[in-house]
Amino acid sequence: MHFEIDVNERTHKVSVEKLGAATGDGGTFRVLIDGVPAAVDARRTDLGLSLLFDDGRSVDVALTGRPGGEWFVQLPHADVTVAVDARRYQRGESGGAAKSGLQRVVAPMPGRVVRILVKPGDDVVHRQGVVVVEAMKMENELGAPKAGRVKEVAVTEG
Repeated sequence: MHFEIDVNERTHKVSVEKLGAATGDGGTFRVLIDGVPAAVDARRTDLGLSLLFDDGRSVDVALTGRPGGEWFVQLPHADVTVAVDARRYQRGESGGAAKSGLQRVVAPMPGRVVRILVKPGDDVVHRQGVVVVEAMKMENELGAPKAGRVKEVAVTEG
């Protein structure tokens, strides 16, 4: 999976590859952040994730979802707000709002639709939450790629 994350107004390119079989509680992943590789063993906790890096470092991360596809991430020595945009990296766009015309909201990984936050005809702003998807026991709010009007909702809850 490839995506970009915005942390403190700085954009980072991230690639994540699952190594072996992942369980519902986590697994081992190869992560590439701005070209720097690492192997990470990630396990779910009540507050977020426990990460064990291949160099022996261990980090507990608390995650809180926010509207518009943002996450509040609490690290041991810093708290940051992170915006994740899988579409921008996969399409090779340089950033900013999506192109003009019809846009689709597509989850970056398979999951279950938990809540639909809009209906056809609703006006939305850029990054406004439109659907909540659960993947790997984590709820992710997917945001509108640009301001506009919802033409169709092609999914159902469940």
